[in-house]
Amino acid sequence: MSMKLLILGLLMERERHPYEIRQTIKLRNWNECFKLRDGSLYYAVDQLRQDGLIEAAEVVSVPGENRPDKTIYRITDSGREAFLQLLQEQFKHTSYPQHPLFLAMPFVRHGSSDLIEALVLKQLEDCETRLARMKFIMELKGSLIPRGSSLMIEGFIRFGETERAWLQQLLEETRSGKLFEPHKMTTEQLEAYVIQLKEFEKSDSGGE
Repeated sequence: MSMKLLILGLLMERERHPYEIRQTIKLRNWNECFKLRDGSLYYAVDQLRQDGLIEAAEVVSVPGENRPDKTIYRITDSGREAFLQLLQEQFKHTSYPQHPLFLAMPFVRHGSSDLIEALVLKQLEDCETRLARMKFIMELKGSLIPRGSSLMIEGFIRFGETERAWLQQLLEETRSGKLFEPHKMTTEQLEAYVIQLKEFEKSDSGGE
């Protein structure tokens, strides 16, 4: 996720202070879909300012000792051009499935069945909570927000429903013991697989 695209996109709407950008992200529930860190947001704001893509629109004094001034930013003409470029680049990214459990799956058969079951149950509980929250948000304001934003939430819900079905299968196979079965591929099967994979990759690349 491009933090710079997120910041520039919000400044395309109107001038904002970095803290307001952070609060807007949370108010719009985008933090449900993107992993955001305050440090990366403020760092990106500094980079955009140094690159001339945003500039100070107003500096507001904050009462109290040792309180830094509040800088409100606006997007520049160069920033608008950069925003459009970042928007196009984001659409060019190729999607591929991502889940934190994917990296663990090839090795899960070496784990403790009781522990794995508890962890999968927690993943499933978290997934259900996210889905319920996003469905509530969609019902509450889905017809009031820009169509692109509602499609983002709809996409999140559909991905979440797929994740839930996968986690439910994972839980079933954990409880049945199927998840912990040993490797079954023989050397001959592995060699045949490698040959078939090479043929597939050759045909997929047009025989080049």
